[in-house]
Amino acid sequence: MLLFIQVDAPQVCLIKMAPLKVLGALLGMGVLPSVLAKLVKFEANVTWAKGAPDGNLREMVFVNGQFPAPALTLDQWDDVEFTVNNMMHHNLTIHFHGIEQIGTPWSDGVPGLTQKPILPGETFTYKWTATDYGTYWYHSHARSLMADGLYGPIWINPAPHTPEPFHLISRNPRDVAAMRKADRNPKLITLSDWSHFTSEEYQKIMEETGIDLFCVDTILINGRGAVQCPGVDFINSLQTEYLKASIDYLPLTDKGCYPDIYKTQGDFYKDVSKLPPGLESGCIPTAGTHEVIEVDPRDEWASLKFISATWLKYLMASVDEHPMWIYEVDGHYIEPQLAHSFVIYNGERYSAMIKLDKKPKDYTIRIPDTNADQIIAGSATLRYKGGKTGVEESKPYVNYAGMNTSADVIALNESILAPYPNIPIQTAADQMINLTLGRRESSYEWTLEGEQLYDVMANYDDPLLYNVSARANLADKVTVATKNGTWVDLLIQIGLMPHTPPIQAPHVIHKHSNKAFIIGEGPGFFNWTSVEEAAAERPELFEFEKPRLRDTFLSLGLTGPAWMMVRYQVVNPGPFLIHCHIETHLFNGMGIALLDGIDQWPEVPPEYAI
Repeated sequence: MLLFIQVDAPQVCLIKMAPLKVLGALLGMGVLPSVLAKLVKFEANVTWAKGAPDGNLREMVFVNGQFPAPALTLDQWDDVEFTVNNMMHHNLTIHFHGIEQIGTPWSDGVPGLTQKPILPGETFTYKWTATDYGTYWYHSHARSLMADGLYGPIWINPAPHTPEPFHLISRNPRDVAAMRKADRNPKLITLSDWSHFTSEEYQKIMEETGIDLFCVDTILINGRGAVQCPGVDFINSLQTEYLKASIDYLPLTDKGCYPDIYKTQGDFYKDVSKLPPGLESGCIPTAGTHEVIEVDPRDEWASLKFISATWLKYLMASVDEHPMWIYEVDGHYIEPQLAHSFVIYNGERYSAMIKLDKKPKDYTIRIPDTNADQIIAGSATLRYKGGKTGVEESKPYVNYAGMNTSADVIALNESILAPYPNIPIQTAADQMINLTLGRRESSYEWTLEGEQLYDVMANYDDPLLYNVSARANLADKVTVATKNGTWVDLLIQIGLMPHTPPIQAPHVIHKHSNKAFIIGEGPGFFNWTSVEEAAAERPELFEFEKPRLRDTFLSLGLTGPAWMMVRYQVVNPGPFLIHCHIETHLFNGMGIALLDGIDQWPEVPPEYAI
């Protein structure tokens, strides 16, 4: 392990502007953050070199010589100093995905909002407090370097006496103890998609062709994988009638990509003749590498924490012959739900508890694409320690295309992931912000606001945290101000845009800073003036008793217009991005800046002065 870690002795520190509900809960349990805090230092040397995670050599990013970047394991309330040494020829920043950055907006890692980019040869230290437990990850937020390998997992152990949901899985005290132990020693599983084109090359192809690209070469598990070429006949045998009809019954390519799907991207300029060879077809298999996750059956239970570090793809996860209890989502415990498979979108995290009561041998962890725009899959091995390897195939719940292998397979119901314990929310909001999603200007340029594109590089030299008036450099509708302490509703809906059909693939909307509650969703357009009015007329579309708590929200609308309403309280003044986590969509305009608590704008510490 090349990760440099320094842990100082526990120290007494100030409680750093944590939300009152968090502090109240801690005090009620007799747990003081100041007692728990220790200083943990990480140093990340970021380099650009050639690598071949799937057996195909290309230029990519390494952190301390590793890919993916080293895992950060912390305890709740730790103080973190994360020092980045930029040894590349690209500028960069690091965002800690899902970390709320309470009281430390200068460490959120968004260039143009909270900092200037870290230039080649420069060093920057992020300082923040692990105010919440759970599964997170860190990745680049400058350029599209996440697609080139700049990402790594984070696991934060819960503070003592944190309410846990394990008794809802089993009432057996031995099981509960084993699950608690497994949760403190999890298997971190980072999922990602990989292209043989660098992010810059991929962007250039979109600009030259006018096409919103979607094909990749490999699905990686913890940075390991191989190019699989199962054959055109096999791939096409897995198509549904709906998908066949959507592409006029044309065969898929040997990479599993959908041909002529560009007609669903609107009547913008497109030139298919400029697509380079090898992007969508021309599959060449590689030996690559294969990830093995070893578990000890003597532990009786294992925790598998899945992190989606994909930059394009929506994936699915399933472990052969092992039912999963999903018990933590986006860094927060939920009321556990039994499932054989679940879909995990860009940036999301799902923790699965599995019972190690099967025959000691190898079992396949299957990670197919969700079949939205390509049939492709990756796999890893769950290996029982001391068991026989390679003796017999395990029985799958899902196939190479992510479809159930039998009617008995249980898919996770993502609409009822209630937080544990339940968290009451404000009954009415003070402000509603309308986010209307769609294409603008070209097939690959997207708006989150409805009309305007967010220029990710507009304020690189004049970040809004340091100069809020620099919002004038952006389009006037892509910055929205809120007041501290207020409750805000974010209306996320698919819109009817010029030159664009109403059907869109789902968008994965990620909110920086504190999490938000999903309080409602429905078909069509939101034709009410407020949530109160809508809930009075259509109460079945809303959930106020046990709303889901997420930092990532999946827009609906695959078969037409749809809306979702999420609610959060402004508790952390500063400029925070909300954006589509499909990397090509963000880079090409799909985001807005929430100027949270503009009435109590934070003062930047002298050490971060620019």
